[in-house]
Amino acid sequence: MPKKKRVLTIEERLLLLEEALEHKMDKTDGEDLEERVSDLESKLEDADYKQEELSEKVEDHEGQLTDADARIDDLESEDR
Repeated sequence: MPKKKRVLTIEERLLLLEEALEHKMDKTDGEDLEERVSDLESKLEDADYKQEELSEKVEDHEGQLTDADARIDDLESEDR
């Protein structure tokens, strides 16, 4: 004798559907967050690289300023 299959009520079907959608949304949200974190990490690396470049430029300019100050001092001492 074959087993009878139980028919789900509309409420049970809706509940299962809702649970499936929530699971799918949670999974999708997690993937979106991972992508956003990855993007932010990439931007942070870019910002660190730019900061290093700017620091090097500042050091170069400070060296040029020191040289210019020394030249000014030399010129002022010649005029005296």
